Amino acid sequence: MGAKPPGGAPQGGAKTLGHPHRVRAYDEELTRLRGLILEMGERTVEQIQGAVSALLGPDLSPAYRVLDREPQIDFLALDADEEVFRLIARRQPTAVDLRIVLALARIAAEAERAADKAARIASHALEFRADDTRLPPPIQDALRALDEVICCAFERGVAAVSRFDIDLAVAIFEDEADMRSAAGTLHQALIAPVTPPLPAVKLAPLVIVAHTLEHVGKHACAIAEQVIYVAEGKDVRFRNREILVETLRHRGG
Repeated sequence: MGAKPPGGAPQGGAKTLGHPHRVRAYDEELTRLRGLILEMGERTVEQIQGAVSALLGPDLSPAYRVLDREPQIDFLALDADEEVFRLIARRQPTAVDLRIVLALARIAAEAERAADKAARIASHALEFRADDTRLPPPIQDALRALDEVICCAFERGVAAVSRFDIDLAVAIFEDEADMRSAAGTLHQALIAPVTPPLPAVKLAPLVIVAHTLEHVGKHACAIAEQVIYVAEGKDVRFRNREILVETLRHRGG
């Protein structure tokens, strides 16, 4: 799994959030907003891991915890929205400051959507395990591999936000091939014959889980795009990914 992103507000927030402002409270408000988003991101990773573990292991309690904790991330998202509104109303940011605020608002939305998907996975885990059905080993291995690469990418996204680190953002783009490969392996495992065979009613929630995890990976990539938007001042959402990675990897040259 990727390195654990730092918790709470980053150190030296004014430096990593652009130029220091004459009004110190402005820098503190920006740092507070990013702190909320980092907490959302960290909790989202925990939620995804808990939801998938309920499918992989014998204990269903992680799935129930995910569903119980999901509203907490919703409340953090509401707090982040309110902080964005306050910043815009009080400070009327322009240029790079406006770019930072807009990017943080978008990142908060991506983290909230990813957390919603963790809750969806937890619900389908409970549906699949309702009669104590266990995953066949090939499906279990493929699901574990996809979960690992997806959570690693999302952790990188959170860490990238903590420093607006372009290299971490690019690493997420480079992870996309591994995410696609792991997702393909899981889909192949779901259609391959197993003994005893899984009925269609049991396969359906697993297919949804596979697609849902793929979408979490897309949220990680969207977060990386916003990190680059802040750091480089370029909107790269619709750029060719291979060319973008190559350009960013050689930007110093």
